[in-house]
Amino acid sequence: MRPKQDSKAFARMMAQMDADSKHPKPDDGQITEMPASEQPLVRVSEIYGRAIKYTRTYGLVEWVDDQRVYHVQWFPAGQVKRVDHDAWRGRPL
Repeated sequence: MRPKQDSKAFARMMAQMDADSKHPKPDDGQITEMPASEQPLVRVSEIYGRAIKYTRTYGLVEWVDDQRVYHVQWFPAGQVKRVDHDAWRGRPL
């Protein structure tokens, strides 16, 4: 019997792979993934999420919107601001 697959985790992985292939600056260096325990809570404009990967000048941020839809997008590093747990206003991932 095959173990049950986690479809949400698979969809997130596929969204992240798609984002990696669409990096806005492909020559920006190697994409580095942060260990789950080290992924900071961040804010980009009105988006609250978690930084999960980075290159020299971009950060990949994941978040869940008000409709509980998962998003992942590259942002220029200067727009990604760390926030502490008390200031974070995002939805649980």
